[in-house]
Amino acid sequence: MEIEKKFSQCGDYNILQTLGSGLHAKVKLGEHDGKKVAIKIFKSNHGTAANIKTLTNEINILKQLNHPNLVNLIEFNSALQYRRKNGQKEQRVCIILELAEGGELFEYVASSGRFSPETSRFYFKQLLSAMSYMASKDICHRDLKLENVLLDENFNLKVADFGFAKVMETAKIRTILGTPGYMAPEILAKKDYNGTKADIFSAGVIFFIIHAGSPPFSTASEKDQYFKLILLNKWEQFWTFHLKYKGGNPEFFPQEFRNLMMGMLAPNPDQRFTLEQCMQHPWVNGPVATLEQIQNEFRKRHERVQAEIQASKMKKQAQKNAANKGPIGVFRSIIGESEEENFDEIINNYKLNFENRFMIKGKDQGLPTDIIVYQDPKFVFCYLLKNCEEFNCKVDKIHETKYKINFAAEQDENLAFSLELLDCEDEKIKLNLTKLSGGYIQFKEITNRLRTALNKNYDGFLQQEVQQD
Repeated sequence: MEIEKKFSQCGDYNILQTLGSGLHAKVKLGEHDGKKVAIKIFKSNHGTAANIKTLTNEINILKQLNHPNLVNLIEFNSALQYRRKNGQKEQRVCIILELAEGGELFEYVASSGRFSPETSRFYFKQLLSAMSYMASKDICHRDLKLENVLLDENFNLKVADFGFAKVMETAKIRTILGTPGYMAPEILAKKDYNGTKADIFSAGVIFFIIHAGSPPFSTASEKDQYFKLILLNKWEQFWTFHLKYKGGNPEFFPQEFRNLMMGMLAPNPDQRFTLEQCMQHPWVNGPVATLEQIQNEFRKRHERVQAEIQASKMKKQAQKNAANKGPIGVFRSIIGESEEENFDEIINNYKLNFENRFMIKGKDQGLPTDIIVYQDPKFVFCYLLKNCEEFNCKVDKIHETKYKINFAAEQDENLAFSLELLDCEDEKIKLNLTKLSGGYIQFKEITNRLRTALNKNYDGFLQQEVQQD
């Protein structure tokens, strides 16, 4: 009875914690008799015909798959008993899946940097094995991205999330699905496409990021300055532009790696490398890290990822505590704010009126790259206007009814972006940045400067807290 009071339950599984949350479902960590699983619990109010169709498709796909480099299905139940900690019971649609304890590959690249060629090959071979297996079943994934590539407890690769997957009953598919930065150009152009060829393009983007530490382009369209060079077959110029931000050494992108990327990212799907060509490619068959080497490396990387996640949680809690201290003047407390902080000049200069201003709803995905604050939006808005020089930007436009500002980079006239404050749950404010023009790498640098400016104030707040304690 003690365990039942301590944990909520789903079927026979004790729910230990929430692993993630999406529009239609939450993913929980479940445990029964020492075995840990991932339980995808669908929200009770999302039983529309379209959602049921999507869920049915995902289940049908998962039932056909069983591979060591896929997150495999353990059980599906359309009416599993879900008991909350308070004793409330209800029936929920649940998918019980293998647990990938190592987390997202995305987190490792974001927190601890790019991989060595030997490490990249280890994971590339595992992804190609999973993709070849799916192709043998006439199944395409259609949403391959770093966030959907997970690691298990031994740091082996596991492809996850088959919500967009499809059995290729015909040679071509029309439905536009995926994540823009990873989508093949034929999908973005709304053309009929082959699902496996589109997956190969997405895999090319994944391994470019793993090798370089940054993506090859923002989107695979002619509007993107980097992808436009690929469309024009100006590959040398493409590599030269990327090398500008990688120290300029041509060996950063070895010739065999360049050839592999040129094949996988070919704009014309009929000229794109096949899975077999990828597996037989000289770069792929170069020196590969052993599992022991991978485990030694990724235990250290994992510690760093967990430390950053924990630091992010502590930061959010500290921000929330600061926000709950009550008002200082017109605004609530914010990280680093002193009682002398005053935005009268900013409000007067920009003729700000907050009465008719509103925030649209957003969602905290829990990613280390998210910028989340627990402050009064009026304060955050004024703070960004006052301190934009700290991230080398100037104000281009202030939207009249939204908490939204358009910025232009001071040192790069081609770079412009918008920043909007989104209203998340639990008093959280998310800073949503959207690139309007210019290069992705320059945009990423500006984003890092913005984060540094906010963190600088956070460090000041922590020092104040320590002194008070």
